[in-house]
Amino acid sequence: MQTPSLKQFTTWAHQHHGLAKTVVMAQAYAQLKREQVDAYIAPIFARYDFRVDPKFARRPAGEKIMDIKDLYLTDLDSPQYKAFLADCDRAHREHSFDGPENHCPALIAEHLQLQAETVLLDAGCKLMGLEHIPYKLEHRAEMLKILMGACLKEPTA
Repeated sequence: MQTPSLKQFTTWAHQHHGLAKTVVMAQAYAQLKREQVDAYIAPIFARYDFRVDPKFARRPAGEKIMDIKDLYLTDLDSPQYKAFLADCDRAHREHSFDGPENHCPALIAEHLQLQAETVLLDAGCKLMGLEHIPYKLEHRAEMLKILMGACLKEPTA
């Protein structure tokens, strides 16, 4: 690992200002899209009675799944789950999504956010002589926060 000088880091941050702005826009878009999709998917989710599949030992088998984020615990091959996905796909289309079938616009937006963040993190790692972006999510988040703060800081006169 190499430690850049303050001047090198400041120059790097100025050069990556536009990329940091792109990250901010991607984050805002992903958050907005997630809120929109969650709002119209929640009533669809409420119509179903998803249960924890017995193969998931961490939760009691048959326990009702109350949060859509826990759907991975259900039987993903069940007709009920497939019907839910079809209902979601129809809802996406009704809300002007014209992307690929069986894709979620919120997940697409979140993937684009991740890609933008990764480009900035990768550039920061190169500046510091690191081969890889931190694997731990808390380290990744902290590094992103530092890089974003530096890139978006108003230059002092």
